[in-house]
Amino acid sequence: MDHENLVELEKQGKILIGVDRAIARKFYTDIPMKEIEEETGEAPYFEKIIIFTLFLLNPLLLLISIVLGFWFFSWWGIVCLILLPLIYFAYFSFSSMGNSGMGGISLLLLIMIVGYFFKIILSPQIFIFIIIFLFSLWCARSLYCFSTLFFRNFIIRNEKAYQYLLEHLTIRYVE
Repeated sequence: MDHENLVELEKQGKILIGVDRAIARKFYTDIPMKEIEEETGEAPYFEKIIIFTLFLLNPLLLLISIVLGFWFFSWWGIVCLILLPLIYFAYFSFSSMGNSGMGGISLLLLIMIVGYFFKIILSPQIFIFIIIFLFSLWCARSLYCFSTLFFRNFIIRNEKAYQYLLEHLTIRYVE
């Protein structure tokens, strides 16, 4: 299918363009910008900066939440040291699946923030600890969701990118 036809069918809602989330993430984190620009004639700096920032933030925030667990809860930090990475890696592994959305973790973050401001959560330490950990999970999920969104948009707006990345696409007609 040529690029012009793909764009037209996508605008009409007659096709779905599928992208593996792990490939989309690797495109922005592993392939040098110079290579992307040489192959496609476009350098998606904005997208790459966002993805790379999320890529760095999510493990950093996990580490900060573990340190805060020891600082705020003393020996209970050992529980944080064991439990938080388990939760994080399980959540991170599910984030690369196509049906994983942003709604649940975003809602949980919002509930925590609202709960703190309405004095449902009284301890600032518990609030900070939970918010930082939840934000690490949000960054993990965002990494894959935004990568997929940017990758798909890049292919739609750039014919050379479409040709270059065609083997990584799944195009399905909607009935």
